[in-house]
Amino acid sequence: MNKILLIKSIILITTLTINANNFGNIKTSGYLRVAYEMHDVRKNDTFSDGAIGGKLHMETGTYEGISLGMSFYTSNALGSSDNQGLVPFRGEVDNAYTLVGEAYVQAHFGNTRIKLGIQEIDTPFADTDDIGMVPNTFEAYIVYNQDIENTTLFLGQIQKMAGVDAKVVDTFSPVNAHNNMQVLGATYEGVENLTLTSSYYHIQNAEVDSIAYFDADYETENYSLGIQIAKQGYTIGKDATVFGITASTQYAPLGLTVSASYNNAWGNAAFSGFGGGPFFANSEYLILDNAGVAGEQSNIGIEWNGTNIGIENLSISLNHAILKNQAKEKAKETDILLSYSLGKHFETHLIASYIKGKNVGEDDANHMRVFMNYIF
Repeated sequence: MNKILLIKSIILITTLTINANNFGNIKTSGYLRVAYEMHDVRKNDTFSDGAIGGKLHMETGTYEGISLGMSFYTSNALGSSDNQGLVPFRGEVDNAYTLVGEAYVQAHFGNTRIKLGIQEIDTPFADTDDIGMVPNTFEAYIVYNQDIENTTLFLGQIQKMAGVDAKVVDTFSPVNAHNNMQVLGATYEGVENLTLTSSYYHIQNAEVDSIAYFDADYETENYSLGIQIAKQGYTIGKDATVFGITASTQYAPLGLTVSASYNNAWGNAAFSGFGGGPFFANSEYLILDNAGVAGEQSNIGIEWNGTNIGIENLSISLNHAILKNQAKEKAKETDILLSYSLGKHFETHLIASYIKGKNVGEDDANHMRVFMNYIF
């Protein structure tokens, strides 16, 4: 029996075995999403893509510590659908598609939570990265434990993946063939304003077969500081060591936040994993991985929010990233981001990116994405 069928069978058997009335209070949530993107490749062509879709999530109440959850995601063409942008709105098996992106059993035993099945997860090197129509979701077996004060332990087996960063967007495909990926992590929050995170990923026989990661983030109302380090083992060639540092400061009277981040890789190329990746200096499209062996990336930004003029849910930010490859050739990206929410149910986001990526093997291009979400 394949593993997806096994998980569905577990859910079905559990549902049939326990009187449905014992669960009760099935909660629904989700969002309706309309999106548009335009990708202008210089000296080539302009592509545009529109989509409408969203997410419907259902979760039962808890019976004897057990609950069930399921989510449906969908993406459908709206107007043009060239599907040539940097972020896929369409499926590869089907142009318009609906995906059962979550189907899980969750159990609580004291300070331990076990979650088995298809689910959204967010770890440093495997995450949802919700930058398109359908986020990354994973077939995974996860155990969380909080027996140690101020500490969360995480143990996981990640089997398959679908979504915006997957090999096949609209159907689940294996993570690292039949060897899959095993994850062990810990988060400590016992010191005021400080969060420590460490994790280890075992990816047997893959090009990058292991990742050891640590970061420390110190955050107050007025400023934040962070450092990170990753040791990434390569099956062929040298291992990579990635270092990162980030800092930001806020000037509340003007609603301004200024930030700066830097990453570099020694020995080999950085690997951001299965999702958006954790590296501080990554921008919307160009990331440290693009810079290759011994690459480096810096990113400076400024953000303004409208709180002090009475528009609390408006923010505008400007970020500029510079990548350098081993030959010290530069690539650049400038991002403008605008976000606005109206109450609890409506939000809109605009991301405009101006990319000069030729020196790191990417297009020189202008790109724009617009999202409108109705949240319920």
